Amino acid sequence: MSFSRKNIIHITLLFILLLIPNLCALVMAIDLEGSLIMKIGYLGMVMVGLLLPALILKIRTYFIFEGFLSFLFMPIDIASLYLNKQSASKLFLNSILNTDVLEAFELLHTMWPICLAVFLVWGIYIYLCITIPNLPLFNSKLRYWGVLAIITTTMAIYGGQTLLIRKINPTFTFQEVMSQSTEKFGMKFLKIYPYNLYINTHLLWQDNKAWNEAQEDLSTFSFGINKRDSIDNTLYLLYIGEATRYDHLSINGYERNTTPHLLKENNIISFTSIYTQANLTNYSIPYMLTRASVSNSDILHKEKSLLEAFQEAGYHTAYISNSSYFPFTMRIMHNCDYHYIFNRGMDAVNNYDINLVNKAIEHYNSNGQIILLHSLGSHFKYSIRYPADFSYFLPASKPTDGYDILKEENKSLLINTYDNSIRYTDYVLHELISWMDALDNAAVLIYISDHGESFWDDERKLSLHGSYELSEAEYHVPCFIWYSNEFQQQHPQKINTLEQNKHITQNSSTIFHTLLHLADIVEIVDSTKSLCSTYVQPLDTFQVLSGAGEIKTYVIQ
Repeated sequence: MSFSRKNIIHITLLFILLLIPNLCALVMAIDLEGSLIMKIGYLGMVMVGLLLPALILKIRTYFIFEGFLSFLFMPIDIASLYLNKQSASKLFLNSILNTDVLEAFELLHTMWPICLAVFLVWGIYIYLCITIPNLPLFNSKLRYWGVLAIITTTMAIYGGQTLLIRKINPTFTFQEVMSQSTEKFGMKFLKIYPYNLYINTHLLWQDNKAWNEAQEDLSTFSFGINKRDSIDNTLYLLYIGEATRYDHLSINGYERNTTPHLLKENNIISFTSIYTQANLTNYSIPYMLTRASVSNSDILHKEKSLLEAFQEAGYHTAYISNSSYFPFTMRIMHNCDYHYIFNRGMDAVNNYDINLVNKAIEHYNSNGQIILLHSLGSHFKYSIRYPADFSYFLPASKPTDGYDILKEENKSLLINTYDNSIRYTDYVLHELISWMDALDNAAVLIYISDHGESFWDDERKLSLHGSYELSEAEYHVPCFIWYSNEFQQQHPQKINTLEQNKHITQNSSTIFHTLLHLADIVEIVDSTKSLCSTYVQPLDTFQVLSGAGEIKTYVIQ
């Protein structure tokens, strides 16, 4: 029995359907842009991977196999290409796995035409599979030539890679050339669908396994901080903002009045050059709350956090969250003396950050405390981050608007809504500061955002955050310190030093050292990284982890 003309048409259509993510990559992936040779090499590797199982399996079995292996997860890679101009990375997959369930359903609901189209294409694929007979696609002679073609193509791609490395680095030894060529050849599969999904899923599994094992080891970890015989009643509060741009706060020179309350505060020092170490929350917060950095991330698995350092010194610790949580933050929460999570979902109505203030007031006692408040801030959807009476900049999007509003033609509307969310954060912080000021105790508040937000700011057309490419809008974050009059009276030199260092360039790890220094827990403070140290050193370069999982290094101009 042989294939009919109708069978051949159906088989051809099935192959085209399987190639949809890869064809999208040829058009959309920025790392293939403008290079015909790279596109040919990419397509060659795709065809090698696609045809290899077809040489072994019967054709219907093959397409069923590829359907589960590849076609089922096609929307994930296309979404990454649409948002990031690259195939799905490990960090992108991790973001999907840690996405709030209600937020995910809201996204799918607003994108129902696309979801319907996906189901339709899946239905077409299943129908075409059913219509073809389960016969070998190739006879024994064609299999022989197919295997030979695959080997030849693979060797040509590998050989071309080797020659290129040799040309770029003529001083390399044979072993160095072959080692780099093998590594780069293997790395190419991280950008080829569907291998990128399975390799990155495996890497995520390894990361989670290592994380869980590390948590057991951390149970006996100690910073070696001496427990204080007595703790004064100073309140230290760290407020972590969400997706707030440095240049959208009027205290930082923004032409719009997004921070009317903060502008009236006397005891605020806003730092002009603080950079986050990652443009995704799950990664930026761990680097903020520990001594780890993107170039030395192993510390995350070896040392405890800022709150636990305070706890070791004898302070009462609290973690109150209105935002997403993940293994790192969950571990810290459960190690705190008190923790509370507003489990309402990121897209729940009336889920405002003022709840954090109310819970902090409710929990406060007059003993020495450090409280961490993790907010929803300006996370999309911006329109549900504030009550209706905070719609100051108009026109603004409505709470009923979905994710389909995220288009460049709606930029003005979105920025109005985003700025309204910042204006609401200003109100929340005002309420928090007013309460702290009325305590008549020494008190300090540090505000810092986990990352910023893009709004099609340049020719790259980046939006939201977690971009595979990085923009200053995403890594330059607002950071300021408010202090009570009582704290200033007790520590005038520290306040003077903070003022002197307001233009110092630092990354977000300065929060760890600055807060401990403010509390005189100096045993583990690196004075070159503390904003209240006369020995703080400005950074010449800083590193940021992109949404692609790549570390980008920037030179300070």
